[in-house]
Amino acid sequence: MIDTKKENISSSSLLSSSAPPGFDAEGLTPPPVKNGVYRTTSLALDLAGHCNLACRYCAESATQPRRDLMSPGTLETAWKFLLPDGVPAKGMSIRLGSGEPLIGFSLMKKLVELQQKVKEPIPVFLTTNGTLIDDEIAEWLIASGWNVKISLDGPASVQDKWRVLPGGIGTYERVAKAVTLMAQQIPERFSVTAVLCRGTDPAEVFDGIAGLGVRRIELVPVAHKSESVSPGPEDVRRYKTFVMNYALRYLESDEKQLPPELTRFKQRVLRLMGYTLARISCGAGRQFLGVGPGGDLYPCFRFIGVDNYRLGHIETGIDREAVTAFQEGAGRPYEQRTPCGTCWAAPLCGGPCFACAEMFGPGDGQPISLHCQYVLADSEAAVTLVNRLREHNPERLLTFLPNLGDILGE
Repeated sequence: MIDTKKENISSSSLLSSSAPPGFDAEGLTPPPVKNGVYRTTSLALDLAGHCNLACRYCAESATQPRRDLMSPGTLETAWKFLLPDGVPAKGMSIRLGSGEPLIGFSLMKKLVELQQKVKEPIPVFLTTNGTLIDDEIAEWLIASGWNVKISLDGPASVQDKWRVLPGGIGTYERVAKAVTLMAQQIPERFSVTAVLCRGTDPAEVFDGIAGLGVRRIELVPVAHKSESVSPGPEDVRRYKTFVMNYALRYLESDEKQLPPELTRFKQRVLRLMGYTLARISCGAGRQFLGVGPGGDLYPCFRFIGVDNYRLGHIETGIDREAVTAFQEGAGRPYEQRTPCGTCWAAPLCGGPCFACAEMFGPGDGQPISLHCQYVLADSEAAVTLVNRLREHNPERLLTFLPNLGDILGE
């Protein structure tokens, strides 16, 4: 467990954080959150039930039991659960990201067959560690029309320290090859996520990934209880410098040579402009549900296999009492959390990831204070960028206008 007093990254320090000069909260009031059983518009399918890596910070292995591969029959029943009348609704999507989805490659092929049975194919968002992408799979992904995200933690010195195969074998070479190919072939449908652990330089990570041709990069602080893994104060300071420098770089860049998109920073910018404002971090446990290999329903893929968060089954439907309990507890809006209710950046954040707060937070629904520091850094840099563009080059703000991927949180 991290000693928050020693680390000097505590919830109490967040309460004293004041808004930066130029921040105007007027117009940044998210709509109220309604509880109840929603129509499901997005499913996260746990096709594989496990992963082929042995990452040194793996959150799933710490909180979730190992599962079996999903059966073709369960996949088809999940499809029918999402589309009971066979007609896709606006905004529907399917996500594959629990474990390593490519272990279930045959199921991915079946999913395409199901997609082809409807008039308007439902968008699919795949997150993979990239180690299983060979020539055949790469060609298939390129032709699939799916949105692909590969997890790569940076250059070889970083990736091979944290993301390893059983036995400690590094993975950079094979993953970088897949990243380079996808960045070249499907740049508009491709992105990379990097997890920031202790001692990791975010600028080095960003530049290393951008050097492979990637145009959309997500940097995420690790969720872990070990002080040797979780970033410390110096890592936070380094990130604050990095993201502010990114904002300044964006301001100084020619419109034809803008830096790669920093996706979480862009979300803060969008919310400063009044887009995608929300009192919850995502629709988990509401419009968005996770499906385990056996067909059990959970708020999202991070809860799959944890019985306390089971919300029903694809054959018998949603358990209304369980959903209500989740929405009033783990899935409650940010104003009902400490210290979110008094944080100036809450409208730009939307509150903590439900799973991170539940599994790794200090308790009582409080966010991980370390994660808050990263959100505050993004938010302060976003205020600087938006205010300067509004004053000197408001047309440049049009480059941030949301598309479907932004609205869906991708």
